[in-house]
Amino acid sequence: MQRARPPHPITVLALLLLPCPGALSAAGAQEPEGQGEAKRIESLEGQLESLRVELESLKERLDSGERGTDPSSGGGVETRPFFERDPVSRRPLRDVYDKPFLLDLWRRAHVGGYFELEFHGYENEIRQIPRGFRLHRTNLFVFADIADNLRFASEIEFEYEAPGEDLETNVEMAFIDWILYRELVFRAGALLAPLGRVNLDHDGPTRELTDRPMVSTFVIPTTLTDPGVGFHGTFSLGDRLGAGYQIYATNGFDILDDQGNLATPFTERERLLQEGKPSNGGDSNKSVSTMGRLSLTGSLGEKQDEKDETTSYEVGFSWHVGNYDERNRNLLAILAGDFAVLHGPLSLEGEVARASFERDAFSRASGVPDNYSGFYVQAAWSFLPESLPRRAPHVFGNPGSAFTAVVRYDFVDLDGDRASALEPGINFRPFGDTVFKFSYRFGWLEFNALDTPALRDSDSSGFSFSVSSYF
Repeated sequence: MQRARPPHPITVLALLLLPCPGALSAAGAQEPEGQGEAKRIESLEGQLESLRVELESLKERLDSGERGTDPSSGGGVETRPFFERDPVSRRPLRDVYDKPFLLDLWRRAHVGGYFELEFHGYENEIRQIPRGFRLHRTNLFVFADIADNLRFASEIEFEYEAPGEDLETNVEMAFIDWILYRELVFRAGALLAPLGRVNLDHDGPTRELTDRPMVSTFVIPTTLTDPGVGFHGTFSLGDRLGAGYQIYATNGFDILDDQGNLATPFTERERLLQEGKPSNGGDSNKSVSTMGRLSLTGSLGEKQDEKDETTSYEVGFSWHVGNYDERNRNLLAILAGDFAVLHGPLSLEGEVARASFERDAFSRASGVPDNYSGFYVQAAWSFLPESLPRRAPHVFGNPGSAFTAVVRYDFVDLDGDRASALEPGINFRPFGDTVFKFSYRFGWLEFNALDTPALRDSDSSGFSFSVSSYF
């Protein structure tokens, strides 16, 4: 059942200001007998009309976005307050606050989440994809307005990775934002690393394909969380251009201990960065790592009427740099670049990343690789034939309802082990927050790990289907 919306504040103000009928009757009884009833009515109607025009003007200003700019969103991009439920936004990059919520408690606490049910017609041990159905993830959001300039945001993930494994529970983010200025916001807690675009915008309902790109799995181990502190903010560089930044001090990766043991066996070294993710419980060495992202967001063209289409875009550069070993002697530098372009129903996005391992004699002998790299490029087109909402409004008439045709190419080189894939697909959103995805993956693997008996039967191609929804 849909929750009733509170009355608009302007409506409440109007009801308080307007005199009640009883007061009008009392005032009319005191009028001199020489003044006609018609003049009194005409005067009141004029006052009501003037007040109506003023109220409509104020409502238009509020509804057009004059509520302020979310300090966590892209520079110069006007957004509705994060506690107001909206369909999935098609901005170049969603923000951590730009999520729908199931429940708002007096606009102080906000509860929601999303889930992902998947079906794979093939099995791939390297990418940890099991055959059949899998309730992969159920994530819960809990956000709160502590004060006018203090916010709390958190996301808890419940995940099944493989058959027979226990349910994994992870804190994907839990931090506070102290908003000093739009250009200067202090953030502290378990931080969602601003490394690439997929790690920041990885929710199942916003992705067009079931599985994440390989570069965002092996090179940038999404979802990547790192506890720390730092600052972020946005700047307006004009009417159509904005800049944003995020800079944090964090723990960093834990890949090699002082006994020479890697975070994962050598035969599974493609998962080295995934298994060596930073810990929320403490650092493995004495040095501090840094991570951050710089971005430019803008638009091209001017919309004269509803048929005109503008082009919005974003480009970003991000990094995660710090020592990865307990001996505190070797540096890991992950650098990434990303982009997104949106023109009406068409969208194009991509990401490239490289992880470089510094290696002394000890780490080299322990099996630390030299470097990992990869990229992906994705194109999508959203459409909905005009006849469908008329013929079946209960199916196709909801906000955000659309079909999307999508194709993605991705490639990784993991210290000589290479894999690439071309994946076309189509999905349907009966509502902007819910999506049904269909795709077929054509994959090519050149992994030395395929010589391992447990991985020898891995498939590189196959059909995927999934259902994902916010709630």
